[in-house]
Amino acid sequence: MLCSHSTRRRGGMETGDQAGIGMSSAYLALHAVVSELEVLLRGDGERHWADWMRRVITQLEQGNAGAPESLLRAYGGMGSFNDLALGQDYSNGRFQWKADAGELNDRLDALRGRAWELARAIRDATRPPLIRAPADLSAPDRD
Repeated sequence: MLCSHSTRRRGGMETGDQAGIGMSSAYLALHAVVSELEVLLRGDGERHWADWMRRVITQLEQGNAGAPESLLRAYGGMGSFNDLALGQDYSNGRFQWKADAGELNDRLDALRGRAWELARAIRDATRPPLIRAPADLSAPDRD
């Protein structure tokens, strides 16, 4: 069940109080995309990233405001979610692509990209604004 907490508007998005987040349309969209990713990943036998998506889904359902950041952490570095390709098979000592590998990876790329966009938008909309120093207080010019 998706949670429903008291919300207030900030930066065009709904954000929750200390108890959790409200499920705004952006959070609901992220939940739907990450849920599709989990199904796709499990369907291809990819347990590690499917389990990661399940944790993000649980965080979203529990109203954890850190859920978008948890998802975004999957995307960085070597061996990251960005590097994943589906439809691979290694049997009888040989690597081969499954017949539907192209379709699987097209769907993965679309969902992976959409999840990234939604998580970034949510994170950026709920992040406190940066405080900038006035120009006269900035570092002195170097000659």
